[in-house]
Amino acid sequence: MRLKLSTILSYVVAVLAIALALAVGLQLDVYLGTETHVSLYLCAILFVAWFGGIGPGLVAAALATIAYEFFDLPPVDTFDLELLATPSLFLFAIAVVFVVLFTGAQRSTAESLRRSEAYLDEAQRLSHTGSFSWTVANGEVRWSDETYQILEVDRSVKPTIALMLERVHPEDRELVQREFDRLCAAEQQCDFEHRLLTPSGALKYVHVRGRRFRQDSREEEVVGALMDITAAKEAQEALDKAQMELAHVTRVTTLGEMSTTIAHEVTQPLAAIVTNGQAGLQWLNRDSPEIEEAVEAIKHMIADADRTSLVIRRIREMSKKSDPEMVRLDINAVIDEAVNLVKREAMHKRATLLLELATGLPPVRGDRIQLQQVIINLVNNGVDAMAQITDRPRELFVRTRPHNSNHVLVVVQDVGIGIAPEDSDRLFTAFYTTKPGGLGMGLSICRSIIQAHGGHVWALPNDGPGTTFQFTLTADQQAVNGHA
Repeated sequence: MRLKLSTILSYVVAVLAIALALAVGLQLDVYLGTETHVSLYLCAILFVAWFGGIGPGLVAAALATIAYEFFDLPPVDTFDLELLATPSLFLFAIAVVFVVLFTGAQRSTAESLRRSEAYLDEAQRLSHTGSFSWTVANGEVRWSDETYQILEVDRSVKPTIALMLERVHPEDRELVQREFDRLCAAEQQCDFEHRLLTPSGALKYVHVRGRRFRQDSREEEVVGALMDITAAKEAQEALDKAQMELAHVTRVTTLGEMSTTIAHEVTQPLAAIVTNGQAGLQWLNRDSPEIEEAVEAIKHMIADADRTSLVIRRIREMSKKSDPEMVRLDINAVIDEAVNLVKREAMHKRATLLLELATGLPPVRGDRIQLQQVIINLVNNGVDAMAQITDRPRELFVRTRPHNSNHVLVVVQDVGIGIAPEDSDRLFTAFYTTKPGGLGMGLSICRSIIQAHGGHVWALPNDGPGTTFQFTLTADQQAVNGHA
C-alpha cells in the first residue's frame, strides 16, 4: 500500500509541476511580456522525471505538449492547430520525450550507484573492512565510513597519512612507514599486517593491502583496504593455547603409559650406583686398599648418576607446561633422544627400532619438546600397529634425509596392519582413531605441531605391509646459505 501511495503521489506531482510551470509562464507573459513556457515546461519535466521516474515524466511531457499546443501554437487558446505549427509541436514532443528518457536513465544510474555504495558500505561494515585512497602527488587521502570506524576517528576529521600513522602501534610505525615509502617509490602493491593502538586504549590487528595505479591521464593513486582481523587473531591465539594445553595433556598421558620404561631407566642406573658403591667400599676396606679399582668404581657411579639425571631431566622437560621455544636443532639428535625414551617399551612389545639417520643434514628451527612429542607419538603408533603381527619381524624404521634445498624429511615406517588408502587423510582428523579405546587426538596434535613449524605431515600405505608416516621441517636458512 505504501508503494502505491508513493506512485500515485509522483503522478500527482507531475500534474502539479506542469500546472505550476504554466501558471508561472502566464504570469511572466503578463508582467514581462516574454514567452518562457518552453523553458518552464522543460524544467518541470526534468524535475518530475528525476524524482518520479520515467512514468510520471512521460505524463508530465504529455501534459506539457498539450499545454504548449493550446497556449503557444497558433491559433492560441484553442486545440485547433495550423498546418505550419505542426512541425513545432512534433519537435517539442520529441524533445520532451528525449528529456524524460535521458533524465530517467540518469536517475536509474544514480540509484544503482547509490545502491552499490549502500551495499558496499554494508559489506564493509559486516566484514570489518575499510577502504582508502591516496593521491600520491598531492597527498589527498579519502577513507570509507568503515575505515573511520576501525581507526576510531570522528567522521568530521579530514583524513591524512599522519593521522593514520598516529593510530599505528608505536612498535609497528617503522613497518608501516616503510611500506608507504615503498609505494611512494613506485612499488606497485603492498600486503602486510600491523597493530593499531586507539585513543580508547584498545589494541587492534589489521591486514592492509594496497595497489598503486594510474587511470587514463589522471594522477597516480594508491587504493587499498584494511581489514580488522582482531577477532580472528584472538580466536587463533585461543586455539593455539587450547592446542598447547591439549598437547601437554597428551605428553603427560604418554609418560604415564611409559611408566614401566621410565622406572626401569631410573632404577637400573641407581642399582648400578649402589653396586659400584659397595664395590668401591670393598676395594678401600682391604688391608692394602685398591685405590685404582675404587676410583674406577666411583667413575662408574658418576656416569650412572649422570645417566639418571639425564633421564629425569628429559622426563621433566616432557611433562612441564611451557611456551614453545623455537631454536636451531639437530633433528637427528632430537630423534635419538625421543627414541631412547620409547625403545624399552618397544622391546617389551617385541618390536625393533632401527635408525637410519642421514649425515650432513642442515639444522632445523623448532621446539625440541614438541618435535620429540611428534616422534614419540608416531613411533608408539607404529609399534602398536605391529602388536598383532606374528608372521614377520616387527621392525620400525626411523629415517631422515634431505627433502629439497630448504627442508628435511623425517620418515617413520612400520610393517604393521596398514591402512586403507582412503583413510590416509582421515588419520589426522581430530577424534578419528583405529585403536580400541583411543581418543583420536595424537595424530591431530602431531599435525598441528608440524604445521606450526611450517612443515607438512602425511601418511601413505607401504607397497608391502605397513604404513609410512612422513613429515617435513624447514631447514634453518642461515645454515642453508652457508653461514655458521
